[in-house]
Amino acid sequence: MGTWKRWGLGVLAGFVLAMPARAQVQLFGIGATYGSVNDISHSFNLSGFKPSEYTVFFDYHFEHEALLRFTYGSMWTQQALVGQTINGVFVPSAKEHVNYVTADASYLFGEDFYTGGIFGGIGGYQYSPDPMPEGFEAYQDPNKKYFGFNLGVDGTFRVMKHLEIVLRLTYHNISADPRRQFFNADAGLVARF
Repeated sequence: MGTWKRWGLGVLAGFVLAMPARAQVQLFGIGATYGSVNDISHSFNLSGFKPSEYTVFFDYHFEHEALLRFTYGSMWTQQALVGQTINGVFVPSAKEHVNYVTADASYLFGEDFYTGGIFGGIGGYQYSPDPMPEGFEAYQDPNKKYFGFNLGVDGTFRVMKHLEIVLRLTYHNISADPRRQFFNADAGLVARF
């Protein structure tokens, strides 16, 4: 690390330590969640939730009641046409990973023990399908990248000074053909500093 970087980090650390305790805000968070995915592209059913998603995220409080979050996630789900009858052909089961990166803005409310949030953002989604059974290759999802957006609500419960439990419900809308929609329920931890 160069001399200027060390000096700059030292000055920044000095300012943070010199602030009164009540003014110190935990600006950054790093966390991870694990949860269930419900593919609601065709219909919504509470029994459709399957434990098959994880996320890791970094967030930054740019205002007291707002934060910016960057998330990497991976869903393990069925391919888009599975379980449907197309031109008299029933499409058999085949899995795929849907990996994604999103940037979200969140409005926060509440204080102390509990903080809730409403968020929305945009992202890139990558399909990585397993091969379809022989004879059904025409119904396989393409190994492609797509644009999408997400909306959701979350809540955090402080368990220690720098550690919170997070519960998050997220709706994903992916602009693929056919359009994919997922509703995810996750729980995890976030460390604040």
